[in-house]
Amino acid sequence: MNSTVARRHLQSWIPPSFAWTTAPDVFCIEVPLGDPDIVEFISTGTREVTVCGTKKIALLAAAAIGKEALSGQLEEAVWAPAKLKPTDSRINAGTKVVAHCHAVFLLPDCKTLSVVVGRSKPVAPDTWISASLKADADVLLAEHHAKVAEFDKHIEVKKQANDALKEHYKSDRNFGAWGEAMVAIEELHHRPVVIVGPLLPSLPRAAKFTQPTSGDPEKLARAASTAIAASGWPPSRDGSYAGILPGAAGRRTQGLVSWVPHTGLPSYPEVRWAVQKRLPAALRKPRIEQMGNPKFDTGLQTAKDSVQVQGIDPESTDLKDALDDLQLDQSDFRNRVDDVRKDAKGQGFEAIAWFQPYHVWTEETWGIYFDARKLDDLALSFLDDFKPARVHGSHSLAALLAFGLIYAHELFHARVEAALSWAEINAQQPRHLRYKERVYQALRETPDWLEEALANWSAWNWFKAPGIQSLVARMASNADGLDRVVEASLDLAPPGYQEWRLGHQPCTWRTFTNQLSTGNPKSNPAGIGLPLESALTGPLPYDIPPSDIPLRFVGTGIIADRLQSHPATFNVPPRRELERALKHFRHSLDASGGKGGHQKWTGPDQRAFILPTRDPVSTGVFKTFLHHVGIDKATYVRQVRPNL
Repeated sequence: MNSTVARRHLQSWIPPSFAWTTAPDVFCIEVPLGDPDIVEFISTGTREVTVCGTKKIALLAAAAIGKEALSGQLEEAVWAPAKLKPTDSRINAGTKVVAHCHAVFLLPDCKTLSVVVGRSKPVAPDTWISASLKADADVLLAEHHAKVAEFDKHIEVKKQANDALKEHYKSDRNFGAWGEAMVAIEELHHRPVVIVGPLLPSLPRAAKFTQPTSGDPEKLARAASTAIAASGWPPSRDGSYAGILPGAAGRRTQGLVSWVPHTGLPSYPEVRWAVQKRLPAALRKPRIEQMGNPKFDTGLQTAKDSVQVQGIDPESTDLKDALDDLQLDQSDFRNRVDDVRKDAKGQGFEAIAWFQPYHVWTEETWGIYFDARKLDDLALSFLDDFKPARVHGSHSLAALLAFGLIYAHELFHARVEAALSWAEINAQQPRHLRYKERVYQALRETPDWLEEALANWSAWNWFKAPGIQSLVARMASNADGLDRVVEASLDLAPPGYQEWRLGHQPCTWRTFTNQLSTGNPKSNPAGIGLPLESALTGPLPYDIPPSDIPLRFVGTGIIADRLQSHPATFNVPPRRELERALKHFRHSLDASGGKGGHQKWTGPDQRAFILPTRDPVSTGVFKTFLHHVGIDKATYVRQVRPNL
């Protein structure tokens, strides 16, 4: 894909990522927004078409119904071999053919729907129709049926009244004809209909484009990018797009590309890509392609087989749910606790986890990394601390504290890089590398090392947040004792980390944000810092949820295994695992089908999934894979992964 052209067309700095699934057994039809049969088609998932004689008669029937209507187009589709015409038997008058609803998309004109129809059931009921959309359609259809029943009752009452008058005045044969005509007009023109309007907020968006006959992913991407740009809708928040390629291979049919248009604040992924494309001088050359703690690890490791964990809202219950009833391995307990405390005292939390900024590491290797074994060891040290503090806490609580405190610490480092990224694209000058060299490294392991102090302060703030306090109160007794345990863990650290309580003072944040802005560890000669602290403490001018920061584990551990195997915290698998998953679903690699950075995997039903070779795969690619094989993430995590 020519990403430069795509970015210009899409009005986004993010190189678009496309996940394609081919569906030779489906076709698309377009219907107006006011079609009265769409809601029922979404709700029931099927529509029965009765063959009426010959193809010519079917065309006449379709014309009478309306060629734009769903029912009219299905009448025609019954006679089309590439659509609904049965392939294993002849059709005669009275033959019943079932059409299955695979998806319904709103097209860019906001007046037309693209309905994806197949002669067989989708691999899963909600492959492209979400459970919430189906539920909303069910409610709307039930309300419609109630209105129809009430209307039919109303018409029946009128007919009975008219019949009674006719009986009373039976000597006049023409009496009652006018009443019958009025009832017939009301029955014809006022019968309740249900349209898709109330479902519009739940309908996915899509743009259509003509598929290149070659099926070349590069050409597909260019055609889809043009359609997205022409739609008038904003691009995807993270550059992820999902495509459906209906019809047999080699046919010049219409494809669909779907995405969620982003209308909020600028997303951090776009801010990050804007820096990379507009200010290449702001990045290390070359950027590091492997992963490993830059100071404490003995060597760098590849990240290819590293599972990404979903970025976690620090105050959500997802983390607690994932760690529920966890039991740590307590073998060699004393030595492991003593060793992790020694590491933490000498190296701070970076002995257990570290953040690799994208300014220095590549797209495939930047993010937060945890040493899985040392994370377990830190949780064991909390268990050990509970006893003298008279805290009755479980293994799950110890794991929650170990992961939560360090995750909040590392997220602060990511937020610092984000603030510097925003400053860079505003000033059009590099900032991050200058700050790291002149401030961060210059103040390393001194009491003025404010980034580490404020990272630890952020860990404390996570612990003291109302949601977490409410959670730990249900998991342990003696809140004061637990406070002391957490404070001691933050104090057991080198200079800089130890000064975390400075985060309580507003002047600390002003000093730190001035360091970020100027690249100078000292304030200006007047001693008054510029009022820049809102760059980290106030409402941000860009959107950066935790899920924007990749999160991985190095090695194996009990806590890491839980977080990598729970649907709420599992994010995306490495590409090699996805290849094994495709084989699990009896897909085979088509050597002639993939081009460039893509592989084509064809299933036993001839539907194909086009897998980008980039590692890790995007969340959009993984979501499309789940749609393609007809499972949800929970099924993948609990039933598929253990068998790969």
